[in-house]
Amino acid sequence: MGASLALGLKKRGFSGCISGYARREETRIQALESGVVDTVFADPAEAVREADVVVICVPIWTIAHLAEQIIGSLKAGAVVTDVGSTKSELLKIMQPLFAKSEAFFVGSHPIAGSEKTGLDAGNPDLYEGRLTVICPSEETPVEAEASVSELWKTAGSEVVEMSPEQHDAMLASTSHLPHMIAAALARSVADGDPKQKADFCGTGFKDTTRVASGSADMWVDIIDTNREALEAELGRFNEELQGLITILQDGKGDDIRNWLEDARDDRDEILKLNRFLKK
Repeated sequence: MGASLALGLKKRGFSGCISGYARREETRIQALESGVVDTVFADPAEAVREADVVVICVPIWTIAHLAEQIIGSLKAGAVVTDVGSTKSELLKIMQPLFAKSEAFFVGSHPIAGSEKTGLDAGNPDLYEGRLTVICPSEETPVEAEASVSELWKTAGSEVVEMSPEQHDAMLASTSHLPHMIAAALARSVADGDPKQKADFCGTGFKDTTRVASGSADMWVDIIDTNREALEAELGRFNEELQGLITILQDGKGDDIRNWLEDARDDRDEILKLNRFLKK
């Protein structure tokens, strides 16, 4: 997601210097040679020393770890944000950390991405026409919030503000639950003899399980930092499954048809109302 942001900013006329950090030397070399960044560092503290805005694009708990490493190198007035899919637990760490600093943290979450990772997955149009949520705290200066908002708008996003709690509850339903269901479906289908089943899996399996190929490191942190909300959504989904089992047990064709038609209509309505999935 970091490579996509850098490429998206460059494509849309951002004229400032984009500095990057990566642990692996081969990644740093590739980032420079491909033009993703203008400068790159092996030390995260060095990468942010002159930055006005810092975007941490790593799994959620690693965001907190990197913030601790860079906090002493941030210049006064610098703004730090992230791309993490949950906000409440992260903010509990960031608030006391940045309370001792002249820099500011404003959480953000672009609702975009794919199951692919790494520099090769960089897409300059990833955030174009997408929604980004920013989650300022009550203490966030207006100027810091505006800097983060302008960053995502420059990358092509529409920006909306939510509280961390509102964000986490919403994403548990619309993002985290679908991922868990896709993962559970992949596990269920593979149970037994995957080799025997593989050739019989068509586009339905491929499409509905796509996100299950995402980074386990990223999703472990998402689940770990949004357990309560996700548990509630899984409970609601389990009720839906139990209702379907009851319909199957009753054996009434009309009930099955109604269930499928309701599902079709619900999906069509959501996609019709969604302003960001038109392409």
